Amino acid sequence: MRLQRIREYRTAKRVARGVNHYNHVHIGARQVLRRPHYTIQVNGRRAGWIGCLGRGKGTYEVAHLSVLPKYRRHGLAESAVWRVLRIIRASGGRYAYARIKRYNRPSMGLFRKLGFRKIRGGRVYRFGRRV
Repeated sequence: MRLQRIREYRTAKRVARGVNHYNHVHIGARQVLRRPHYTIQVNGRRAGWIGCLGRGKGTYEVAHLSVLPKYRRHGLAESAVWRVLRIIRASGGRYAYARIKRYNRPSMGLFRKLGFRKIRGGRVYRFGRRV
């Protein structure tokens, strides 16, 4: 598994469609290109994506994480989050969080497993941790 930064419009457009479909978040290809987004690659094939959005001094959001159904349950999401946390740390980040819709139990379990703690409830939960 490796992460590859998205730098071309065609790939960004495909990922934006996937984010809209799997994550139910409406973003465009230009937004994917503007902020660091990565494809999760397995044997040269796109297996998912993840974003890393700066949200202020030393704070980053892990966003738009999704693994395609064919590649799920192989530890790809966990590996991708760890690698993004290393990227955040190398960029001077001190804190990371993820916003997760309250019905998305698998994502909550993943982020708890990685040391994130629920810090806000509501329709969208917020999980955070020091990096």
